[in-house]
Amino acid sequence: MAICLSSRFKNKNNTRAEWYVARDRRYWTEAIGRSHSDLHRKPDGLAPPVSVFLIGRKRFLSTSLPLVQLFLMENYSAAPITPELAGSLMPMRPDESFKGTFGKALVVAGSRKYTGAAKLAIQAALRSGAGLVFAAIPESIHAPLAASISEAIWLLLPEKDGAITAEGRSACVEEKEAGQASEEKAGLFPTEGKDAVLVGPGLNQTEGTQAFLLGLLEHLCEVAPDLPLVVDADALNILSQQPDWHRLLPNRIVLTPHEMEFSRLTGLSLSEIHSNRLKLASTYAQEWRLTLILKGPNTLVASHDGDCHVLPFANSVLAHGGSGDVLAGLIVGLLAQGLSPFDAATLAVWLHARSAELALAEVGHPAATLPSDIIRHIGKAMSSLSKSQ
Repeated sequence: MAICLSSRFKNKNNTRAEWYVARDRRYWTEAIGRSHSDLHRKPDGLAPPVSVFLIGRKRFLSTSLPLVQLFLMENYSAAPITPELAGSLMPMRPDESFKGTFGKALVVAGSRKYTGAAKLAIQAALRSGAGLVFAAIPESIHAPLAASISEAIWLLLPEKDGAITAEGRSACVEEKEAGQASEEKAGLFPTEGKDAVLVGPGLNQTEGTQAFLLGLLEHLCEVAPDLPLVVDADALNILSQQPDWHRLLPNRIVLTPHEMEFSRLTGLSLSEIHSNRLKLASTYAQEWRLTLILKGPNTLVASHDGDCHVLPFANSVLAHGGSGDVLAGLIVGLLAQGLSPFDAATLAVWLHARSAELALAEVGHPAATLPSDIIRHIGKAMSSLSKSQ
């Protein structure tokens, strides 16, 4: 099912069109009638909270395509992420600004096995508009990454078997004098002076990597509990193996699970999650006190205080390994520019989907449109926002 995110979602009579998906997923029921002004709006006036919302322009609707399950749930609602909402969140870029104006993002990513994941996340963070992007990676993948990415600042971390490790370091650090131990910790966890951190893409799940992640979380809770942190991919899988894992996190967190990762984090079955996406995303975001992106068709963004946005987008163009790394890089770059976790997540998922649409239009088929193609269209997606306002 494809949609156009640049659509204003109104017909020529200036009424809003909403397509409801039947519960048996066999029939479309078209309901047109309420004017745009009649739709109940949130207090900020950005977008109407609706449980069932427009998922496409009429020309895309086809019963030959798989229907997208929408979220028909009582007492829960989600505001669709429209171009207007996304545009209102775009960071300003005054002409008198400099690189320091737009923040410093730290991407902790990669392993010998998943070098490409680090590359995609770093490139997306650079394209997000962040002033400086620091990449903390295993030393063995530095040469290929540095050869292909000119703009990142490289921080080389200790590794074992091609993955970042903290094994054997903690005991050594404890035995050293306080000053020297602090210096070693700063080298292993290079978060000082950064405005946002991403950890997880291509990280791998070795014992040393697990020790590193848990050490990083402990370090952040101690020295920078309010530093925004995006937890993605293998970092989510490592977390899910820890008892009461959400108590290990600092204060300003964005989690980015797809349904399988969410299943590991919650202990719920995939069928339970798939049939209750909106309710579960909202409930767990509040319980864990964080921003949660539940990825998939109609991606959800839920905040710790009960707000929820839904992306009216479903397309197999994003069904490629690496698409999530691009999204994670966008989020950390927007956080570094000063957006709140909920706003950064909301804008990032829209830019990600719109960039995918633009890439698809150029490449011609979703099967052949790769995450690297999506990155090349982020600028055009941003430009389309300025034109829509």
